[in-house]
Amino acid sequence: MTKGTCRCGRHHQGHFPDGVKAPIQYGSSVKGLATYMTEYQLTPYARTREFFKDLADISISAATLEKTHRLGARQLEPIVTAIRHALIQSPVAHADDSGMRVNDVLHG
Repeated sequence: MTKGTCRCGRHHQGHFPDGVKAPIQYGSSVKGLATYMTEYQLTPYARTREFFKDLADISISAATLEKTHRLGARQLEPIVTAIRHALIQSPVAHADDSGMRVNDVLHG
């Protein structure tokens, strides 16, 4: 429950929605975007925090980014394990081990 006093002097009281258990909480959209920024785009935590502050005035901490990363890793573990086992069982992994040509010279 939250209480507040309006500028007009009236007192107001409201209830948080079910599932809200902390004063500051981020939904799945913020958590998903944070994970996308740090894990897929490889954006450092400091720049990710700056992005959220500039875009939506959200002051997200490095600890929250780390916690969100760990949560995502736990949620993805079953599929990562299934993919790992499928690759181990596969006779061919379809990995590209070719090099790259620079000025007609093979590198790698």
